[in-house]
Amino acid sequence: MTQWFRTAFVSFLVLSLCVPFSAGQVRADETGELKSEVALLRERLKQLEERLSRQEQQAAQAPRAGQILPATGGEGADVIPAWVRNLSLSGFVDASYVYNTQRPESRANSLRVFDTEANGFQPHALDLVVQKPVSEDSRVGFRGELIFGEDAEVLGSVTTGLGSQTDEVDLFQAYAEALLSVGNGLNVKFGKFATLHGAEVVASKDNWNFSRSFLFGYAEPITHTGVRLSYPFADWFTGIFGVSNGWDVVDDNNTAKTVEWQGSFIPSPKTTLSVTGMHGAEQTGDNRDKRHLFGLVAGYNPTDKLGFKLAYDYGHEQDAVSEGPDEDASWQGVAGYARYQFNDWYALAGRAEYFDDSDGVRTGVRTGARAATSVGLWELTLTNEFKVYKDLITRLEWRHDHASDAVFAAGSSFDNTQDTLSAEVIYPF
Repeated sequence: MTQWFRTAFVSFLVLSLCVPFSAGQVRADETGELKSEVALLRERLKQLEERLSRQEQQAAQAPRAGQILPATGGEGADVIPAWVRNLSLSGFVDASYVYNTQRPESRANSLRVFDTEANGFQPHALDLVVQKPVSEDSRVGFRGELIFGEDAEVLGSVTTGLGSQTDEVDLFQAYAEALLSVGNGLNVKFGKFATLHGAEVVASKDNWNFSRSFLFGYAEPITHTGVRLSYPFADWFTGIFGVSNGWDVVDDNNTAKTVEWQGSFIPSPKTTLSVTGMHGAEQTGDNRDKRHLFGLVAGYNPTDKLGFKLAYDYGHEQDAVSEGPDEDASWQGVAGYARYQFNDWYALAGRAEYFDDSDGVRTGVRTGARAATSVGLWELTLTNEFKVYKDLITRLEWRHDHASDAVFAAGSSFDNTQDTLSAEVIYPF
C-alpha cells in the first residue's frame, strides 16, 4: 500500500464521519465521542501500516535464485555466519535417447563416452553443486559436486579410489579454495577437481554438442586430486601450476606425483588461447615410466552469435605397449568446432575430429604387438539446440564415425562406420 493511498484513505474516512454531523447538527458530547473514534481508527491504521512495512521488508530479503540463505538482514540473520549466507546451490538434469543405425547386438555404442547405450533411453545425470565462491570480501570457500545417474557410473569406471565402478553416484569435485592476498590474488584449490585439458567438459549443458569427442574420452584425463595454484599475472595472462596423484585417480597407484601447468591467454576481446601440459608416472606400482600430455585450445568469437574452437592433443607414455620392438606409446588428435546462435531459441553446432591411437593403448582397439599401421578415427557431428522454454534445453544430433579398421559393433559383427541419431533434454537450475 503506497503512502498517497494511505493518506487519501484516512482523509476520506475522516470526512465521511464528519460531514453528516456538520452544520450545527452535532452536539458537544457527540463531537467528543466522534473524535475518540477517529483517534482509534488512526491508531489501528498506523498498526496496519507497520505490519505491511514489515511484510514488504521480509519479501525484499527473500533468498535469490540459487541462494540457500538471505545474504543480509531478516529475522535471526545476525546469528547466521556470513559464509553460510553466501552458499549457493545449482545443477542440472540430463537425459537422452540414442538410435544406432548399425543396431549392435550388444546394445552398446562403440568408442563413446557417456552416450553408450544403443537404441535406448539414458538418465545421464542429476548434477548437484554446493559452492561458496571466493572473492576479495570472502577469501575462503569450497565446492562440492555430486553426480547421480549413468554418467556417474562411467566416471567411476575411469576413476580409482572412490566407491565401486558400478555405483551410479560419483563425487566429481570436492575441494577447498582460498584467495590469498599475494599480488593480484593467488588462488589455491586443495582436493579433487576437473582437469584443465580439452575444449569439452563433463557437464553437457556447457558443451556445444551432446556426444563427447574422441579427444575427451581417450586423449585426456577427466579429474585430478591434489593442489592447484592459479595467478593472474595480467588481464590477458593467467598462469596455473598443480601437483596431483595423477590421471583420474583419488588414491595414488604409485608413490610418484604428476605435475600440471597451463598458460591462459586473451590476445584480444574476441580470442582466447590456452596451452596445457602434464608429466608424471601413471602406471600402477611404477615410478619410472612417465606419461606426457600436451594440449592446446584456441577460441575465436567474431560476433556475439558466431563462435569457433580448435583443440589439439599429443600424448606419449614410456613402456606402455606390452609387446613389440618399441614399447613406448603415443597418441594425438585434433578437433574443430563451430556454433551459430540464430536467435534466442535455436543454435546449430558442428564438430569435425581426427584421432590417431597408433598403439591402441588409449582406446584398447589394438592389443598385444604394435600395429603395423596407425589406427585412425574420424567423426563428424551436427547438433541442433532448441530452447523450448527459458530453463529447458533440447538437442537433436547426428554423428558419423569412421575408422581405418572394423572397430564399431554392427549387428553381430563389426564395421568401420557408425552412425547415431540422438535426442537430449537438459534442465539447468
